Amino acid sequence: MRSEWKQHARSMMKGKWWLMAGLALLFVILNGIPQWFAPTYEINDPQPYTSTDVTMSFISNVLTILIAPLSIGWTWLALSVSRGEKPAVSKLFEPFRNGYVKHVIVSFLVTLFIVLWSLLLLVPGIIKAFSYSLTFYILRDQPELKALEAITESRRLMDGHKMEAFKLSLSFFGWFLVGLMTLGIGFFFIGPYFSVTYATFYDSVRGETGTSMTDEPEQAF
Repeated sequence: MRSEWKQHARSMMKGKWWLMAGLALLFVILNGIPQWFAPTYEINDPQPYTSTDVTMSFISNVLTILIAPLSIGWTWLALSVSRGEKPAVSKLFEPFRNGYVKHVIVSFLVTLFIVLWSLLLLVPGIIKAFSYSLTFYILRDQPELKALEAITESRRLMDGHKMEAFKLSLSFFGWFLVGLMTLGIGFFFIGPYFSVTYATFYDSVRGETGTSMTDEPEQAF
């Protein structure tokens, strides 16, 4: 199946590689804005925290929260390409226009849950990261779901498919090395390729397991 998902992604990306690379660059630049305000600390600095540092850190954290739906927008963009639609900048900002607060909350909760599981051990964190990895896609197809409901649905869909997702991600290891060898430039092409492939994986899993939520609600965490 992995080869089929990749083949489908390449087919959908045909004639769109440079446009997707440009959108990936825009995505990286916008995501990096909070870091522009984050102060740098010197380990041996006798006074590592100044009032200015605290203020800049606060601004950086606030901006990180405010632009959190951008990651959802990238997911929706990849999903639209996987489904044969033309890439559009507007897709990146769609989560800001509709359900903005919910998208901020779900981004925060997914990150929080993964961090909490990672505090136990690295492996549980990785497993849970795959469990929650379909949350953003689900919000695109089922916008009526609340944040925790979308996370729970992702867990349901990924039941029995986490190893597939892991192997799919692992199959891009060679490409990721290429990205490193090109000083990161290659990632502007590899990133969209991986994202569209994972979106294809989502549609495949969704088709296998159905779209409705289970009758008995589970715990999202």
